[in-house]
Amino acid sequence: MKIDVEMLAGQQLKAKFGDYEVISDQNKSVGGNEEYPEPFDYFLASMALCAGFYIRKFCHTRDISTDGIVISQTNQAIGDDHYKKKFNISVTLPDSFPKKYRKAVLSAANSCTVKKVIQALPEFEISLAE
Repeated sequence: MKIDVEMLAGQQLKAKFGDYEVISDQNKSVGGNEEYPEPFDYFLASMALCAGFYIRKFCHTRDISTDGIVISQTNQAIGDDHYKKKFNISVTLPDSFPKKYRKAVLSAANSCTVKKVIQALPEFEISLAE
């Protein structure tokens, strides 16, 4: 997938891919207006959203209602390296959720593509366009 980024006013950026656009901003301490999430916030949200997708898919294939399912994510630094993070995704299931599927729904959340790509340690290359 190709993503093109356009510089907007202030610290705002617009990423365009396919038929979609995502705008980011920065916090006021670095000159932003805090009108949109920061790029790292989108990254963080992508993991919880991805887990939610796989949980929903698991439930729908078994005709289980997703009403009352709540997915929460937190992260914290590990040691002194503020780039090394521990992510905790917590899934709250309603009392009506079938007991026999409680562990299996966590396996579904673990299928998250975003998590798998991070765990595979992607490679990055940044270059000047010719």
